[in-house]
Amino acid sequence: MKKKDNGWRFVIPVIIALGGVALFPFVFSVYISLINSTAYSTYTAKFVGINNYIALFKDANFWNSFRVTLVYVIGAVSLEMLFGTLLALLIDSLPKWGRVFMIILAFPIMIAPLVYGITFKLMYNSIYGFIPQFLRIFNINISLLSTSRSALMSMIVVDVFQWTSFVFLIIYSALQSVPKEPLEAAKIDGAGYWKSVWYVLLPILRPIFVITLIFRVMDTFKIFDQVFVITDGGPGTATTTLSLYTYFLMFNRYNFGQAAALTVTILVIIIVITKLLLKYFYREVEL
Repeated sequence: MKKKDNGWRFVIPVIIALGGVALFPFVFSVYISLINSTAYSTYTAKFVGINNYIALFKDANFWNSFRVTLVYVIGAVSLEMLFGTLLALLIDSLPKWGRVFMIILAFPIMIAPLVYGITFKLMYNSIYGFIPQFLRIFNINISLLSTSRSALMSMIVVDVFQWTSFVFLIIYSALQSVPKEPLEAAKIDGAGYWKSVWYVLLPILRPIFVITLIFRVMDTFKIFDQVFVITDGGPGTATTTLSLYTYFLMFNRYNFGQAAALTVTILVIIIVITKLLLKYFYREVEL
């Protein structure tokens, strides 16, 4: 019993610290979301209940930013999971080069999103940007950030370029621990490479896929840095995500109550999506 008690003495301070860091901002956000949104000080604010939430859900800009965020998350995460997995399978078939590629492909996720955003903003520039100049070689004249569709697609490309490496590193690391016996048995039974991957390898890696998918969905849903730097939500509101709209409510409109309400709403949405993903994949396993 003494040994167990000694263990808790080391763990409890960490739990308290993490709880304070994570719990206090959430509780404070809930409090701000329930008070007068026009107050600049919590000392003179008045309790307004769920009025901020009602006003938020009646706001057309909120639903637009929700739609943009949803499209962004689905597009970016789907491509990252696909390319990251294919890349992991490719590098896994080249065992001698595995460590080299792991080091190289780790660089994108080591770069700060803000720096990544500035870099791609320069590359997307319609006058001197590398990408528009490259497209002109094929007689494709397009300003990537000037139309709603191309701007959102361009932002998705930025996210895919940075975070595909994250998916690759996790899937590739998981592949190294997969036992070879099931794959060898599948080959003996006459299964080709892709059938072995689909029916043998992917089911084994399913828990890793689910964890990676949830991590990416949670992280992408909060996207702010790159969008803020590259498009600032434009053109119009074509790339205004939920996190960016929260920033606008807080620092442009000084609507603290609705900004806090949106923060809480984002957290609830992420929790719901995570629960749905877990329920879906666990149901698939049971079937």
